[in-house]
Amino acid sequence: MKLSIRTEIPHAAEDCFAAMRDEMPALASYMPNVKRIDVVDRVEGEDSIKLTNRWFAANTEIPTLARPFVDPDKVFWLDHATWLNGTFRCNWRLELGFLTDRITCEGATIFTPTGDKTCLMEIDGDLSLELKGLVPRLMVGRATKGVEQFILKLMEPNFRRMGISLTEYLNAQ
Repeated sequence: MKLSIRTEIPHAAEDCFAAMRDEMPALASYMPNVKRIDVVDRVEGEDSIKLTNRWFAANTEIPTLARPFVDPDKVFWLDHATWLNGTFRCNWRLELGFLTDRITCEGATIFTPTGDKTCLMEIDGDLSLELKGLVPRLMVGRATKGVEQFILKLMEPNFRRMGISLTEYLNAQ
């Protein structure tokens, strides 16, 4: 399942790229469905910076009836990102806190300058799910589509909100 989001941002590509790479935990307060973002690992190399961030979903993302039974700190995903120096590109892979061996979500975020102080943020990704062996063979197709849509429904608002949150964050600086 493809994910493709385009957002015009009224800030320079350099500023957007640096903020997304270096200030992601501060951006969490601008995302209503994210409780917090923790940097788990950061490795700076010659050509890139590799980051792993743990995103925690806001309590509002947990269905009301499930809240007494679900520890909000267990509702998270890991963002493994490689920020390529000298470009405005980040290659990423998300690892959800559930079905980690069956869900693949990876893609790239690119900031393309469109003016002196404006850019286009492009987020393109692929989500795939492998349910063979987990559900009856005759139900794999329908179950896969349903679960992919559920996961995309959880993730897509974060991707869509990212451009707005980045703009609000940079405006406040």
